[in-house]
Amino acid sequence: MPADSKPSVRIKILNAEYSVTGYDDAKYLQQVADMVDRRMRLLNQTDKDISPIKNAILAALNLADELLRTRKQLEQYQQEAADFGREIANRSRRLVERCAQAQI
Repeated sequence: MPADSKPSVRIKILNAEYSVTGYDDAKYLQQVADMVDRRMRLLNQTDKDISPIKNAILAALNLADELLRTRKQLEQYQQEAADFGREIANRSRRLVERCAQAQI
């Protein structure tokens, strides 16, 4: 096998096995597959007659929603951190100015 090729990894989702390539870390890919499997099993519990296609689409929509909400929350945290950093810089600047004035 060439050095730059990636091995095939076997995963299982809803009792169906799939061979997937293109991931560096088989353990990480298994975690991803487990997450999809859990979400699809949860949907199966909610609706026993759900078709496999509908189940997959709903699971994808659920996971995409979770991803987008997480990204939005991350952006909010990053903005808050940036605001906090600016506030610290402003307070530090004012403190230095006061110290300089006090020594005049």
